Amino acid sequence: RVVTPFIVVDQGRASNPRPAQPLSSAEGSALRSLMRSVVTDGSARFLDDLPGKPVLAKTGTAEYGSGNPPPTHAWMIALQGDLAVAVFVEKGESGARTAGPVLEDFLRRVAS
Repeated sequence: RVVTPFIVVDQGRASNPRPAQPLSSAEGSALRSLMRSVVTDGSARFLDDLPGKPVLAKTGTAEYGSGNPPPTHAWMIALQGDLAVAVFVEKGESGARTAGPVLEDFLRRVAS
């Protein structure tokens, strides 16, 4: 479903200004196609030979602090059949290089 982010101004209870809407069939199909492309043509190609259903994935990094270059956190999410998994690495290099091997190992262990 689509979730609209919002800024919490105070520490009190926040309310979502707009109710979440489910993804349309076309949006869901496009998202699955894009996530599959990350595995077949992008930075997560190392997941393409996993046994079982096709893997869909997305990598990510977020810069923080004031270093030059700033340090990053890294993560990777993946879907395989009805399984969804997320790996977050604090102070990681990149989603594919840091979180990717952890995610790959997990999916290979689940498949065996």
